[in-house]
Amino acid sequence: MSEAMQEIDYKKRILFICNYYAPDSTIAAIRTTKIVKYLRQYGYEVDFLTVKNSSLSCDETLAREAESVKITYTQNSTTYVKLERLIKKALEPAKQKRMADLSNRNRVNPKTGHVEFYPFETAYPIVGSVEYIINIFKQKDLFHGIKNWIKKADSYDYMITSYGDAFCYYAGRYYHKIHPETKWIFDIRDSIYRYKFTPKYVCFIPKMIEKKVWKEADAIVGVSKGICGRVSSKYRDKVHLITNGYDLADRYEIKEEKLLSNKLVLTFTGSMYGGIQDLTPLFKALRELIDAGEIDINNIEAHFAGTASASKVFERQLSDYNLQTILRSHGKLDRYDTLKLQQKSDLLLCPAYDYENNREGMITGKFFEYMSAKRPILTIVTGDIKKSEIAEITRKCNIGVAYEQAHHESDYVGLKQFIMNAYLEKNEKGVVSYNPNGCEIKKYDYRNLTKHMIKVFNDISREGK
Repeated sequence: MSEAMQEIDYKKRILFICNYYAPDSTIAAIRTTKIVKYLRQYGYEVDFLTVKNSSLSCDETLAREAESVKITYTQNSTTYVKLERLIKKALEPAKQKRMADLSNRNRVNPKTGHVEFYPFETAYPIVGSVEYIINIFKQKDLFHGIKNWIKKADSYDYMITSYGDAFCYYAGRYYHKIHPETKWIFDIRDSIYRYKFTPKYVCFIPKMIEKKVWKEADAIVGVSKGICGRVSSKYRDKVHLITNGYDLADRYEIKEEKLLSNKLVLTFTGSMYGGIQDLTPLFKALRELIDAGEIDINNIEAHFAGTASASKVFERQLSDYNLQTILRSHGKLDRYDTLKLQQKSDLLLCPAYDYENNREGMITGKFFEYMSAKRPILTIVTGDIKKSEIAEITRKCNIGVAYEQAHHESDYVGLKQFIMNAYLEKNEKGVVSYNPNGCEIKKYDYRNLTKHMIKVFNDISREGK
C-alpha cells in the first residue's frame, strides 16, 4: 500500500469548487468528476460547488458517477444576464464579420518573430478584451450569488478550486479568507494567463490572479510541467504536477465492435480552439503519399466529431491539401458515442501547440481520453518548443507517433513512415498494431492520479502541524 493510502483519514471532508462538473458534457468536467469519484472511493467525503450550466448538454455517464454527491449551485443574477445580453448584441456585428474570416488570423509574434495563427481573442484584441472583461464580471457575479453560503460552510478540512474560469478563484479566495483553517489546493487545469488567448489589453488581470494564488494557496496543482513552471520560484515548493488522465471504467459499457471501415480511418474528436490546433503537417504528409502512389485516396477516411465551428476549421485544413473528399463528419456527439467512435477507428488525431518563450504546457484532456481507446495516436505539435510534454508522453508510452514543428525534418519523415506502415497493416491484416508501454500508461489512470492528490493533502497537513 502506498504512503498516500496509508495516511488517509477517512473522516476528512473536502469542498471542491469549479465551473464544470457532472453532468456537464465538456472535457473540463471530466477531470473534476473523476477526481471526486476516486476521492470518495478512497474514503473522503466530498461536496461540490459549481455553476448551473443550463446551456451545456448532459453527459449521462458522468451524471451516474455523481449521483450521491452533494452539489450546490450558483447562477448569474437577472441584472447581469440583461447587461450581458445588451453588450453581446452590440458586439455581434463586428464579431461575426471577423469570426467568419479564418484566413485573416496570421500575425507576427513580436516575441518569437514567427508568423503564427492566432485565435479570435488575440487576433482582434479590442473586441477580445471587451469579451474578457464581460466574462470577469460574469464570474464575479456568480461568486456574489453564493457569497452568503460560503460564509456559513465552515466544516471542511480541504478545499480544491479547479481553474479555468475565475469563479472558482473568487469563491475559493473568499472561502480561504473567511475559513483560514481549511487548506486550499488551487488546481490549474487551464493556464490562468493564456499567452495565445488573453488579449494584450487585459493580460494584467490573469497575471495578477496568478500572483495572488501563488502567495495565498496552501498548495498549487498544475496539469503540465509548463503550467507548473509559470509559478514564481519563491513559491515553487507549493507546486505539484498532476496531469489529466483517463478512466477505463468509461469504456466498460462499450462493447467491442467492428471497425468503422475496411479503409484506414483517422479520427479527431474535440475542439480546434479557433484554428490554433493545426493538423496540416499530417494532411501534407498524407497528400504526398497519395501523390506518390503509396496510398490510394479511396482507401482512407478522416472522421470528425465536434462543433460546427471546429468542423469548419478541420475541413479547411483538409481542403488546403485537396483532401476534403475523405472527410466524414459526425457533428457533435454525446460522450458515449464519441468514445465509441474512437474505439472503432484505426488512428486518433491529437493536435497541440507549445511555445518555448511563452510556455503554457498545453496538453489537452482529449489526449488522455484517447489512451483508454487503445488505438495509436498521431500527436501533431505546432510551435517552436523543442521538447514538448505531449510528444514526450507519446513516445515514452509508445502509443503512436509524435511530430514537433521544431524538429520538422526528422519528425516529418517519421510521421510519413508511421502513416504508411499503418496503411499497409490495415490492408494486409485488417487492423493497425498497438503495443503501448503498460507501466507508463498506468501513471495517467485517474485512480492513480487521485492518489497523488491525496499525497498533496498529507503534505500540507504535515506542514501545518
